[in-house]
Amino acid sequence: MKLHKKQRKTPMTQIKTLILSLFDAKVDTRRKLMVLGIVLYIISPIDLIPDFIPMVGYADDVILPILLLIAEKLLSGDTDSEPVKVRKEAEKVD
Repeated sequence: MKLHKKQRKTPMTQIKTLILSLFDAKVDTRRKLMVLGIVLYIISPIDLIPDFIPMVGYADDVILPILLLIAEKLLSGDTDSEPVKVRKEAEKVD
């Protein structure tokens, strides 16, 4: 089957690759801290805005996929391609 050959990109695999890239020494410390903050907010059970507030309470839940994309762009936007290599190596681990 072709599904086994193709790497499935789920949010959990993306978070795993982001966490593994935090341990790379070649990634800038400022970017590591930004990505760490994003990952902690994504996996945190505490919402910035409580869900019982109508309409506005679910706004921070909509932001989560956007934050995941921003974290990936932070790591892949480096001038050298080392973070991209780390992410690809992390995807091979899964």
